Amino acid sequence: MDLLSDPDLLPLLERSTEGELEISGGIGRLRIDLKQDDIRLWQDTLATISTPGNLLLACEKGEVHLEATRLTWVVGAAIRTTQVEGAVAAGGILEKLGVDKDLVLAARQHCPGLGGRITWAFYLERHGWLTATPVAAVPHG
Repeated sequence: MDLLSDPDLLPLLERSTEGELEISGGIGRLRIDLKQDDIRLWQDTLATISTPGNLLLACEKGEVHLEATRLTWVVGAAIRTTQVEGAVAAGGILEKLGVDKDLVLAARQHCPGLGGRITWAFYLERHGWLTATPVAAVPHG
């Protein structure tokens, strides 16, 4: 099944413009990237990770404990993965990686399946926008 035909993601796709959806989050913005090419790039990255999780995170450092690094932009980033249970736990990881609380709240509210059956990739752009891309979903059971 095509990821974007997942029933939890269809409402995002319907609201998006040219494969993107922007949501205010305090002084920043959450950008949900639904472009097929970008999803495919993240899926290719996920396929190379030996212990995949439901969060893919572009971090400044790859050699340290996850909570000892910061979320960053993709170019040159260390792509890290972790498995969490629920949107609250996913938000907690994002906050520990330096993401503003308002953006974390926006991600928790607008990324369906976060910390659950949908794997989401995150990076923090240079101007402070949080970008989220759905990567994979466990089929509805």
